[in-house]
Amino acid sequence: MAGEASANIAGAGAAAPLCWICKTNKADSGEHKTKRSDLLAVLGKPSQQEPLFYHDLHRRNQPVGSLDAKILKNPVRICSHCNNARTQPHDFAWEAMSDRLRSRRLKVGEWVRCERIFPYSTKRRMIDVHLFFLKLTGCMIAEAVANGHNVPIPLDPFSDAIMLGRPHREVHLQFGRHDGGIGRSDLHVWTTDPGGSVLGAWMYQLDTISVSVIYAQAGRFEHRPDVWHPHSWTGRKRFQVADFMYGRRDESELADGPIVHAAPT
Repeated sequence: MAGEASANIAGAGAAAPLCWICKTNKADSGEHKTKRSDLLAVLGKPSQQEPLFYHDLHRRNQPVGSLDAKILKNPVRICSHCNNARTQPHDFAWEAMSDRLRSRRLKVGEWVRCERIFPYSTKRRMIDVHLFFLKLTGCMIAEAVANGHNVPIPLDPFSDAIMLGRPHREVHLQFGRHDGGIGRSDLHVWTTDPGGSVLGAWMYQLDTISVSVIYAQAGRFEHRPDVWHPHSWTGRKRFQVADFMYGRRDESELADGPIVHAAPT
């Protein structure tokens, strides 16, 4: 996109005094950057004798002997109640969808019917998946703001969506086929020039599948068929598998972010 001003937003720093979701309770809980059940399903359970190895922009091959290690979690920005009871249905929905997507060989461009993922309460469960990624995105925004970054994405609509159990109208998802790597990218935010429209994106990578989380200001960007939203016409029933086979592309095109690998054998 010509004329874009790009801000690469990552985060680490002091804990926020209040949970950004409920804005009432003290922030005392850290959400996993990559869901714990995803790490367990793909990499297994590490130990001090057989650790996983974590890479980020600052350091490579950091040994991790437990899936509850602090390095695998976002800095504390939410409360225990919001991280557990309030958002547990969202976590369970993504855990189920992740398992189903990884158990089938996705083909780029194919359409997947949502009822094949969730035979019952399909619409509600897909909204829960959407809300799961809102929680992760909100944690990234909250951390960036706490570290002094000027993030042109308001956090209140993320909080409202989770508290009310409804979709965020400006956050869209792409579900795609991936060719290895486990972790997530940093959050990147662009402001277009001319126009001043805000676009944000980050990637959730899980071996054979990947999810692109996209923030696009309503009415500012043309809708694409492979971008899913619970309230879109196609989103109610199906989504198109996107191409995230980055192994075939120049590595210079990729955004560096934290990645977890199993110990070399």
